[in-house]
Amino acid sequence: MDFGYSTEQEAFRASLRGLLRRAGGRDREVWQRLCNELELPGLHVPPEYGGVGATLVETAVAFEELGRVLTPVPFAATMFAIEALLRTGDEDQCKTLLAGLLSGEQIGTLAWCGGDFSATTVRAEQRDGRTVLTGNCNPVLHGQVADVFVVPAATEGAVRLHVVAADAAGVTVTPLNSFDATRPVAALQLAQAPADVLAAGSADDIERVLDVARLLLAAEMLGGAEACLEMAVRYACSRRQFDRPIGSFQAVKHACADMLIEVDATRATVMYATMSAADDRELAVAAPLAKAQAADTFALCAGNAIQVHGGIAFTWEHELHRYFRRAKTAEAMFGSTAQHRALLADRVGL
Repeated sequence: MDFGYSTEQEAFRASLRGLLRRAGGRDREVWQRLCNELELPGLHVPPEYGGVGATLVETAVAFEELGRVLTPVPFAATMFAIEALLRTGDEDQCKTLLAGLLSGEQIGTLAWCGGDFSATTVRAEQRDGRTVLTGNCNPVLHGQVADVFVVPAATEGAVRLHVVAADAAGVTVTPLNSFDATRPVAALQLAQAPADVLAAGSADDIERVLDVARLLLAAEMLGGAEACLEMAVRYACSRRQFDRPIGSFQAVKHACADMLIEVDATRATVMYATMSAADDRELAVAAPLAKAQAADTFALCAGNAIQVHGGIAFTWEHELHRYFRRAKTAEAMFGSTAQHRALLADRVGL
């Protein structure tokens, strides 16, 4: 394996980073630019469905860069829904449902942030010749702006993924308070809401959807951790006490060094995981490992960066609290760090 990003991938990173630095306006306008100019939602989607036909590596690079600046767009939610459609939908469903998501005209979300789809409380049943869902899901990423929900629901002793339109009868979406203001969440209530079952996926396919979500979330947390390290080092070099930069003090040096070591380890883990993701067996091991490593790293970097900045970092006006909030909410998504390490141990037979 060539353990490094290609020239084209680095050029893509630079283009995306430049666009994010220049981007202005409302979140919806930024989202449309990301969809239309860089085609982010379609990066690893096959061309026959209207995508770019790249790999999961490019998508992970996009997650890393958006996580670096905490861009408040529904990229993660939509990509998780797209991955679910690609993995568990048949050809006709993919062609029909992906078009609006890839263009940015529609926003999708995976109505599940837990660690195991089998724990869903939503039930599917047949009424008047069609499938209806009943139950609750929360929290749902960007649920209040989503047009399409991909919902795991239990039916006949198995869990299948279903697609529900936000404007369908029996669908109620209630915004919830979010610890991370850059990533809104909502509660989804379904009362015999009409749904289309995604027909092509097996139990292993459904589990792979979660693994890809874990991996991409790890890439996003890596970007956030890198940003915290950069801010801490920049402040340590410019802030002076006793006529010297605070970065010359041993405690500050060690804090920054600890951050750098963990960021480097997380970068290597995420790179390996994304570059080997085409092999489902490798992904099954690498995804929970990357999620656990990235969650610990992001929390460490956000906390250390706050300590390096001192009192200013505790004010609402400083941006570091946003990174700390993102670190804590992302850490809990798709299962805690302890749950991911237990999942990893189980999958490798320990």
